[in-house]
Amino acid sequence: MASIAQFLAVILLHLCITSSSLQFDPLRLSEEEHDYLRFADVRRHCQSVLSSATELPYNTNRPNNMKNQLSFEKGDWGQDAGKAPLVPFDGGEAPKKGAQRLPDPLSLATFVLTHVEGDSEDRARAAAVNVSGVLVLTVARKNAALDLGPHISVVSPGFNLSAGSTRIQIIFEGVYTERVKGDNGDDAGERVLCMVGRAVLPKRSAHGGDPWDWAKNSGRRSFQLPVTADNNILLVLRYPKKLTLTTRAVFGKMESTSSASADSYFNTVQLMSALMSCCPYHFRPEELAAGVGDALSPGGADNVVSNRARDAYKATYPCEALNRHAFSGQDITVLPGWHCNSTAGASCHGIGPFEMDRAEDADVLAGVRIIMQDLQCMEQQGYVMGGAAGTAMVSAVFRALSPWEDTGTALSRSGLSGKTLSAEGVWNTSTGQACMMACRGTAGRKACDFRVCLFFLTTMSITRLDTMLGQINAIDTGGGVVHPPLLSFRQRMSTPRLWGLYPDAVPYKYNYTKVEQAVELRQRSGSPFDLRKIVPQSLPLSYPKISPSSSSVAHMLTLFFLTVPGMFRQEWDEQPVLHLEVFFVGQLINPLDASSGIQRNETGSQGHPLLLNVSAELKLFQDSRPRNPVMSLEGVYSPDDGQMHLIGCRDVRLPPRNSSASSRGDLELEEGMDCSIEVKIEYPPTTMHRFIMSMAKVQIASTRTAADSLHFDAVKHRALPVNYPQQQPGGFYRGVINGVLCMLLLSTTIAAVLTQLHYLKLHADVAPYISLVMLGVQALGYGMPLVTGVEAILARVTLGDGATAPSSGRTPYYMFDWGRLCESIDQAVKILSLCALVLTLRLGQKVRRSREHLAAQSPLDPARVPSDGKVFVYHCGVHLVLFVLILALNRGAVTVEQQVALMQDLFLLPQVIGNAMWRINCRPLKGSFYVGVTAVRLLPLVYDYVRPSAAFAGAHYSGMQDFMGAASASGGRFFVKARDVVIPLAAVALALMLHAQQRWNYAIVSRMGSPEQKKLQHIF
Repeated sequence: MASIAQFLAVILLHLCITSSSLQFDPLRLSEEEHDYLRFADVRRHCQSVLSSATELPYNTNRPNNMKNQLSFEKGDWGQDAGKAPLVPFDGGEAPKKGAQRLPDPLSLATFVLTHVEGDSEDRARAAAVNVSGVLVLTVARKNAALDLGPHISVVSPGFNLSAGSTRIQIIFEGVYTERVKGDNGDDAGERVLCMVGRAVLPKRSAHGGDPWDWAKNSGRRSFQLPVTADNNILLVLRYPKKLTLTTRAVFGKMESTSSASADSYFNTVQLMSALMSCCPYHFRPEELAAGVGDALSPGGADNVVSNRARDAYKATYPCEALNRHAFSGQDITVLPGWHCNSTAGASCHGIGPFEMDRAEDADVLAGVRIIMQDLQCMEQQGYVMGGAAGTAMVSAVFRALSPWEDTGTALSRSGLSGKTLSAEGVWNTSTGQACMMACRGTAGRKACDFRVCLFFLTTMSITRLDTMLGQINAIDTGGGVVHPPLLSFRQRMSTPRLWGLYPDAVPYKYNYTKVEQAVELRQRSGSPFDLRKIVPQSLPLSYPKISPSSSSVAHMLTLFFLTVPGMFRQEWDEQPVLHLEVFFVGQLINPLDASSGIQRNETGSQGHPLLLNVSAELKLFQDSRPRNPVMSLEGVYSPDDGQMHLIGCRDVRLPPRNSSASSRGDLELEEGMDCSIEVKIEYPPTTMHRFIMSMAKVQIASTRTAADSLHFDAVKHRALPVNYPQQQPGGFYRGVINGVLCMLLLSTTIAAVLTQLHYLKLHADVAPYISLVMLGVQALGYGMPLVTGVEAILARVTLGDGATAPSSGRTPYYMFDWGRLCESIDQAVKILSLCALVLTLRLGQKVRRSREHLAAQSPLDPARVPSDGKVFVYHCGVHLVLFVLILALNRGAVTVEQQVALMQDLFLLPQVIGNAMWRINCRPLKGSFYVGVTAVRLLPLVYDYVRPSAAFAGAHYSGMQDFMGAASASGGRFFVKARDVVIPLAAVALALMLHAQQRWNYAIVSRMGSPEQKKLQHIF
């Protein structure tokens, strides 16, 4: 039954993981048939909506279309001012590790249409359709996960409150109608949902000024939330019929139909979302302002965007280029020089065209980022707008993010506000620019006072690793573009593995400018006694290199750091992961091409190895998403010794109000970047990495003087080359190395038993004082592989949550693949196990015979013959306590193999107990026996410390996202934990105790007189 329960639990776990990984898709929600019992309430409260409804045309696909088009995820909601708030929020949670500032709480709304009454011929002229849905309102600082999905029930309402998170789920049923003309005068009409709902609402306190004074107790386990059921809720949602530049917003209003004195009454809730990625976009180029598609005019000397526009990509794949930037998950960085919307003082309530949630200091808003959402691109040859031939029509939403705002949450938001720009325009092939008219927030056409221009660069350098540049200008009343721009922005080169299906859509080229400095650094760092140059000549070691049979060398050179240097951290970062991404090797790097890259000869004396020019970047990831690039790198890499020498540049541009030409000149910056940085990286050999988890050594140092304001102390870190060739868990190399471990363990054990047998030949009088329980434990351990399989030899138990090592856990069992080598290893391990078992039984036989001989010599004094009866009882008692403790700590069952392995790890316990009971004055066990067996039992643990861990290897093969998630969850630690060494330390302690018993007791007894020796000898 236990095995069946575990099997079912595994299946349920996989089902939960699979369902939680699905994207937001309202069509996948389980629907239930409805009787629509509240139609009378719907008719009473929705009379105004029904009276203006038009007849609905017959459409058999209406249910599925409506579910997809009328559902939205993470819109915005808020309440009108009043004394009846809807839900509380407990903001008492502590900042996460590494973060000093918590993000502001976000009020987000998700609505899903769960059921639509099917259409039929006999009701084709109906003006309304019965529908039902669910609305989820949340207040949380981070909310990147789905609020509704196929794994979440939508049958009943609910309310949940915890520290930092509030969630209320409301169930609705009502009608869907259409109107010819919307309230805003749009001739396209609108679609309306009018629904009545039921919910479980929190009760407000009747006394005191704080209606939610009880919320601070919500963290208590026994605390019952004070709630009340309410069926008096009315929801009206209004959608545009067509998705256009000015008709994108979805407006809603949720009201309480109870009396104002009722406990369930609440102030009106306003909902706002937008149609995104659910409907086809209707381009209306004829309504755009004249000249919006014109190219950027040349700017001044400091206008980075316009000065680099001539390097724009002008080929015939604009949509592929746009998609690469829109779906990479990479933030868009705001460049210095932005316009500060300020009324008084130094605080800004906006940055460029974006209106932020609250006024902040300009230094803080300098960290504002932008993301691009709902990109829709339609290639169309021959279309003309503004006098230029366009090759694609483009639409997108630009959303500004505060420095502390979570990118994952922002990417899933759909609300429109002063922090968003909805844009539509055309890609002009003659200029290589996509220029669009943009409208802020939800004010419609009267807010379309901005122009956004984008273009994509094809030539990179260490100070110009931008692949997209853009700027936002204001448009005056006459339709002209106002200069200077309100805001300029850039997007850095994204990780090559995120380039999608068309990695060659934009032909990038790189201009190396720091290679000679890097070569000088290499020469200065070199030494004729460098082991990395001597060892490879004597050993067959290899390092990442260009080879048609291997993956891309740039891919293999990727590094993930175990810790993040303090110089790269920001106060709002929560457990960031720093990694090194190599973009260029020689010239273009195609992540799908294993042989890309150009070699060059190193300048200098003869005999030097070939070097590869490399361009890379140190980048921070947050929750598996690229966050901030922190340093650009350029230099050389030697495939012969695995050393990389780089010159680094980091952006240290001053905030707008503090920047000046004189200050920049004093700092000797290159395009606003400090390039006085040297980086040295030593990669581990790929040969040994198949068996040992070796790490790269990274050193970052500033060449500036200590008095310079930009100087920083040299830092040294270790990083994991996660893309090195790895054996899959349970694969060939893992099986072979585990087989070698088994053979080494058994061979050493056999040698130790042979030395003990030889010792007994010379000292036969000590044989009776060897514990038969100890030998029985060893015999059981050597016989187990012959019955259950050789994987039992490496079984291990650790202490901690879920730490019981399964067959694919951090201490992998011996797994064999097909092949003669593995079969030979399997047979050799079984033969060695049999030999160890036979020798142990032979040792036990000698002990039993020696006790019989001793009993025959003293028939009148049987107490002089050692007995293992009490030793067995005490030994079983100790292991019973350990068994219960392990079950409690690991929260799971322990297999027979693991319990036997635990007994083998502590095999000296019976001997220590027996020595204490028998008060020996001899040395029953030879030092080489108990020390050798104890040491060899520690060998798998030592190898676990240096081998690639299961979490590391598993994440490598399941994807970088899983690896970074594991790194973030573990704080970047892939080392053995304290609980993993508890049992090995106990084994070492038993060996030390045995050594003390045999040496010190023997020495003490030896100094006694003959009468005292006879009195103490062999008493138990």
